[in-house]
Amino acid sequence: MKQFIRYLSLTLFLVFVSKDLSFSQRESSKRVILVLDGTYTMRENNSLGVMKSWANTAIDYFNDGDSLCIITFSNYAKVSVPFLPVQHRQFMLNVVDEITPTLATYVYDGLSLALEAHNWGNPDQLRESVIVLLSDGLAPNDDRLDAIASEIDSLNCILHVVQTTFAEDKYVNQLKTLAENAGGVYLQGVSFKPERIVPLIRH
Repeated sequence: MKQFIRYLSLTLFLVFVSKDLSFSQRESSKRVILVLDGTYTMRENNSLGVMKSWANTAIDYFNDGDSLCIITFSNYAKVSVPFLPVQHRQFMLNVVDEITPTLATYVYDGLSLALEAHNWGNPDQLRESVIVLLSDGLAPNDDRLDAIASEIDSLNCILHVVQTTFAEDKYVNQLKTLAENAGGVYLQGVSFKPERIVPLIRH
């Protein structure tokens, strides 16, 4: 069932993006991919509020000419917003506002789908994608994250990680390692204002 939902999500993503093909094919455009944690642990410690503040700031500040995609994950990952230009900003804000935490954390699934989104229509890796994972990181250690971080680092994209709550060292270290191995930076979201995301997506 999870695989079917994943397939349907990616299919809808391709359909929506193909409607705006002239925009998506611009090699000069930067693509921002927000990967948002929609799992049950996000209900605690205002993690959901922190995540939404950072995501909304990214939506408010991404540049004209660029495109933004939103992927949400809980027990499965889905494309909640395909790559769209700034004219669709209100739609993106509405999607973020409606995120309600449920079920378990599958960070790997969210990043895997983000990588598929980056590679779509980008065989020569001419367009850069900036992936930003917003998560509390309260998930068991997942060895697959090392492999996907290395894959991201080998392509024309970068992964930044913003942790939405203070956590035990084992959770912090997993997210720090993930960001570092993918060529990006780790930030403790509670320690910074959401505007700190702006230089990440405009680097």
